[in-house]
Amino acid sequence: MRKFSLLLISILFLLGISFSQITQTGTLNGKVTDNEGNPLPGVSVTIKSPALILPQMTTATNESGYFRFPALPPGVYTVTFEMPGFKTLVREGIRVSVGVTTTLDVSLELSPIQESIVVTGQSPTVDRQRTTLVRNLTTEFLQSIPATRTLGTFFNMVPGVTGDTAHGSSVRDNVYALDGVNITDPVTGTQAGSFSLDIMEELSVQTAGLPAEYGSVRGAMVNVVTKSGGNQFKGSVSTYYRDDEIKALKLKMQADNKKGTIFEGQKSGFDYEIEPGINLGGPIIKDKIWFFTNLSFFKVQEYVFGYPYDKQPNNTPIDRFDVYPYIKFTYQATPNDRIVLSYNFYDLRRHHRGASAYDTEDTTWNQTTPIHTGNFQWTKLFGPNFFTNFKVAFLDYELNLMAKNPSPNYYDQLTSREWGSYGYDDIYTRNRAQALTDATWFVDNWIGRHELKAGLEGEFSWDSRRWRSNYDPKTGLGPFFYMRGTTPDYVTYYDSFKREDQKLYIGAFLQDTWNPIERLTINAGLRFEHQEGIIPKQGENRQPITILGIVCDPRVTKTFKPMIWNTLSPRFGLNYDIFGDGKTVFKASFGRYYIANILQFFVTVNPNSFITYRYRLNPDFTPRGSLYSASSTANDRMDPDIKSPYLDELTVGIEREIVRDLSLGVRYIKKWDRNLIEGVDLTALDFDKLMSGADIFTVWTNYEPVNVVDPFDGKTVTFWRMKNTAVLARNYYTNPPGAERNYNGVEVTLNKRFSNRWMMMASYVYAKSWGLIGTDFDDSWTGTGYFNNPNAHINAYGDFPLERRHQFKLQGLWQGPWGFNVSGYFRYLDGTRWTRTIRSIDLGLSLPQGTVTIYAEPRGSRKLPPLKILDLRVEKSFNILSGRKIGLFVDVFNVLNANTATDVWTQSSRSTKIAGKTVYFGQTTSIMDPRIARIGFRFDF
Repeated sequence: MRKFSLLLISILFLLGISFSQITQTGTLNGKVTDNEGNPLPGVSVTIKSPALILPQMTTATNESGYFRFPALPPGVYTVTFEMPGFKTLVREGIRVSVGVTTTLDVSLELSPIQESIVVTGQSPTVDRQRTTLVRNLTTEFLQSIPATRTLGTFFNMVPGVTGDTAHGSSVRDNVYALDGVNITDPVTGTQAGSFSLDIMEELSVQTAGLPAEYGSVRGAMVNVVTKSGGNQFKGSVSTYYRDDEIKALKLKMQADNKKGTIFEGQKSGFDYEIEPGINLGGPIIKDKIWFFTNLSFFKVQEYVFGYPYDKQPNNTPIDRFDVYPYIKFTYQATPNDRIVLSYNFYDLRRHHRGASAYDTEDTTWNQTTPIHTGNFQWTKLFGPNFFTNFKVAFLDYELNLMAKNPSPNYYDQLTSREWGSYGYDDIYTRNRAQALTDATWFVDNWIGRHELKAGLEGEFSWDSRRWRSNYDPKTGLGPFFYMRGTTPDYVTYYDSFKREDQKLYIGAFLQDTWNPIERLTINAGLRFEHQEGIIPKQGENRQPITILGIVCDPRVTKTFKPMIWNTLSPRFGLNYDIFGDGKTVFKASFGRYYIANILQFFVTVNPNSFITYRYRLNPDFTPRGSLYSASSTANDRMDPDIKSPYLDELTVGIEREIVRDLSLGVRYIKKWDRNLIEGVDLTALDFDKLMSGADIFTVWTNYEPVNVVDPFDGKTVTFWRMKNTAVLARNYYTNPPGAERNYNGVEVTLNKRFSNRWMMMASYVYAKSWGLIGTDFDDSWTGTGYFNNPNAHINAYGDFPLERRHQFKLQGLWQGPWGFNVSGYFRYLDGTRWTRTIRSIDLGLSLPQGTVTIYAEPRGSRKLPPLKILDLRVEKSFNILSGRKIGLFVDVFNVLNANTATDVWTQSSRSTKIAGKTVYFGQTTSIMDPRIARIGFRFDF
């Protein structure tokens, strides 16, 4: 009873002092026995690794023979077991990875004299403790696999991840972390900023079965652990370069895969890129203070087919320049105290954002994106059974999108071409401050063994958006003019504004990894989350506008909170070691994950935001009649009883170590995504009828059906005509019935850890993702329009566009003789889904609300051809002087020179013209980049 009381008091104490954090370390534990299986207490266990700032760490087995080393940086370790009367055992090549518990059970042999046994490379490949579905990409993998050098590229190599969607979750459901700093955009929920890949020590991606310490992750936890330096000065200089022809080498680098397509004879796709970088790391004080720094930049130029349309057949190159310096300090203040400081800067600059075959140079944006991230972390060990982490971090992000001239934007509805300018400037800052800490306590011999972890997490995010519209100097209207050829049709007016929004997040969790018996592990946890959307006082310089007899007041005279959520998320996992040898483990998990309250979810009800309305136009661009539709966020509201969207996830699987360093895994994954938020236009439908679960096409009060014949198949289709266009839309944000998504998947993996000069990662995934609210960027926020307009709902329930039903991925590396390395990446990805569409205007149907496009068949009825892509690298390394090495390599992308379609023209009711060529329904509008090579070198010193 006394032990139980101490346990309960300690748990409550932990909850009071600690904040959770994104794991940057792994754990090494195990049990030591004699030849007869009896536990050996008092065995001295020592670990050494280049990843450790200390020369070594030592502990002793307890009375049950158990030992552990928590909070270890990822790397390869040597573990030595010593006890008088027994042979000393040395285990080399033991891999510790982020978020993984490496269990090393050993048996010591009796010996009358002091002897040593050295065993190399027998590192476990199956995690017996965690139910999390995790993939760790090591330094060897990151440096060797031929790939474009972005975090997204390596993230999408992970099984079950395509198009930044992880096992059917949306692109906004992932969390990205650098050194434990959340670098997810607080506005959009996608990755904010970037960095040089040369700073990565390990990339850990968790895609299912996450424990309670992780909140707001409904997709993948993408965790980047950076390099730290070492007790020896080391560095590298590298350059990656490719273009279509390296004239100095007289080497043709790019093949032509456009023959027989509309792109034949046209310049499109990749032109050249260069990425030089330098790393340097080492001791400031040996065994005490390390540093690591990197300076890199990335410059790329490419062509968009048919851009700009007004200069064809000449194309304007699309430029991009990224710069990213990074620095990190690691300070081992005492043997039990480690402090890490890091800072990363990133800026993306380009001059043609938004370029397409329907744009001129003037209708694209100039962009700069300076982003700063910083991190302070303190890890405190109180012995082998208790440790804590404390972290503070910040993200400072500024997105500057600038129109190239003061003209409004003009859009031809007949050809989809634009001229004038982009139409507006958009200066959007996003910031986050976060404080996190956690504490872990290992308890042995109390109804089994426990790893208790508890914590809290605090985050405050805020944004500022300045929208400045370009208006026509004669009429004061703009920024968007819709034309029919050269004849004006209507104009959409957007009022300029400067808006501010805030978000508060507090999370608390408690979890226990419990071994009631030797072969069974139960992971149980509970997470509490408090989320607030905050609209501060603002907009005093704006004035109320009366639209259609309704006053729209954009001023916020008092801070208010449109949403406050308090949620509890249970997490449960079970691991069972089937044969008791740690090589075959059954795993199952169930968890609930609530959505991250990104700012974009509630800025829609900030009065100090968009005020828009439309006028029909005369030929001289003056308004014709009264305005015919309008909207204002000042008149939009949030349901006071709105619920947080949640995702329930079930996984069941088995992992087996087949032979040393080779493991096989099979897992079934099912997800239900419910209570998704959508705006409902109260002027368009009967809200009470909608919420009662009535058929969606029986609730519309301001629309009526209009039937017309679809010439594609001769069948009658229905459009919906707006009865009264002179209304001010009133969006009410709630959890409407049917706002859902679903996922079923099976994942099979075969992994060969790097040993004996080779490594391999292979996977097959079957994935089915369906519902109403899709997983892509445009479909996964609150403004899809499904409950604003019945035309948007026609055939909308179906398979999602980003789904790839069958996915096979294979990556491998072989270190050959004489310094030659060969590596490759092959993937077979089933084609993404697409849907035939038709437009009202093409079918001779004139609707008062304007041109309407609808799905002519259930969404996802068709799919593109599968992608079959092979990338290869050949590298030759030369050892020079002492410890210095030069590596020269050639990467070849799309070795098979495939020209598979990556997009098609989906409208069957009309054709289009791209670069002067007519494109009909189902014909290709984009293809894969052709075969191209990249050369590079890396000098390690």
